[in-house]
Amino acid sequence: MAFTLQAACLSHIGNRRGNNEDNFFFNGICLEEEHTSTHDPLLMERVLQEDVCLGVFDGMGGENYGEQASFTAASEMQALTGKPKLFYQSGGKYLGNLALALNDAVFRRAQELMTSRMGTTMAALYFSGNRVYVCNVGDSRVYRLRDHVFAQLSQDHVSTRIPAPGRKAPLTQHLGMNPEDVRIEPFVIKDSMQSGDIYLMCSDGLTDMVDNLALSDILSRSENPEQCALNLLQAALDGGGKDNITIIVCRVQETSLR
Repeated sequence: MAFTLQAACLSHIGNRRGNNEDNFFFNGICLEEEHTSTHDPLLMERVLQEDVCLGVFDGMGGENYGEQASFTAASEMQALTGKPKLFYQSGGKYLGNLALALNDAVFRRAQELMTSRMGTTMAALYFSGNRVYVCNVGDSRVYRLRDHVFAQLSQDHVSTRIPAPGRKAPLTQHLGMNPEDVRIEPFVIKDSMQSGDIYLMCSDGLTDMVDNLALSDILSRSENPEQCALNLLQAALDGGGKDNITIIVCRVQETSLR
């Protein structure tokens, strides 16, 4: 017995921002460095006979540094996942090492631009056989809906200090940190897939606008990943759309190989 993966991906500039600092890695592609929104959701459907890696990145920094950070991470993921030797590692070790490699790439790009104000979050799903591995650095999240139970699988890397009014708690980790000063510690877990599982991976432009109850309801009620991604986007825009919004929705189903 194998699994079929159906997935949809979109990225939107939101209602308030003048540029889109988010990026993604989906079905082998990422967005160009300068972009606004995907016109339509990107779609993917395949039998999981080969490993699949997907990622969401939320860039940070003044001027256009956020865009460069997220693009650097996404394009580096694109390059590294094309190297077969990396897939000889276990899924968890692979994702952890991948996060470290992306961190180094973003830090090198910041040095080239002579700035220290550049970084990006990372959330990733790595499907391998009947297992899926979850990895994140920062506050981009991964959720799972299984048997009507909605759960966050990722772990937010945010300060426990109470932020100033109107501000979010700062991140304690992100991609682009100086590896000589700080060794990032990506959060990685392994999950066994079940037929009907739905996974949501997103930037905080969604989760800051839509609460968990509404997220769960949309995932439960949507007909397919494409419609689900569109419904989630609309909910975020209706909630204010204060930030860029990037969403990847995945659904797995058992299938017979003949």
